[in-house]
Amino acid sequence: MPLNALPDEIGFSGRLADPGYWLVAGLDWPPGRGPAEAALAVAPELIPREAVSQDTYQVLGCADLYAARRATRVVFLSDLTRMFARVGQSWASLHIDWRTALDELHDGSAPALSLTITQRAHMLICEPASDPEDDRWHDQHELVHYERELIRHVIADKLAADWPAYLTSIVRARRLRVVS
Repeated sequence: MPLNALPDEIGFSGRLADPGYWLVAGLDWPPGRGPAEAALAVAPELIPREAVSQDTYQVLGCADLYAARRATRVVFLSDLTRMFARVGQSWASLHIDWRTALDELHDGSAPALSLTITQRAHMLICEPASDPEDDRWHDQHELVHYERELIRHVIADKLAADWPAYLTSIVRARRLRVVS
């Protein structure tokens, strides 16, 4: 069920305005050196699962489980990739095309906000290898972990502030289409 098919009875509730968590994924970095719209945030609980592909369904389900276990407001797609790697799995071994899912979330009808971030934030959002068990990161793990968590908190705060207005604009636009 696409977003524009949601019944009017749902209205603008607290759950729409303040979802339990957001899934954030890095997008391709555009040319240039300054901050850029290079990340996407979606609220998985607002996405009707029957309206998405199997790949997207699986990515959202994994994000739901991760967010519930970690009690976090922001789940990076790379967090899920790292979680699979820790148990010897990958998106490919699970037959999940995460790129197709990301494209669907980016181009689909679900509410999604583009985030303007720095190149360093982009690298940390996208990098699944910042694992303390990974010798390549051992010496830098504390700093990388700190930066990654700082970015997670900044994004969570920004989304908590901007998401309600964004959803309000969607609801208003939809109501205008219904009245017209």
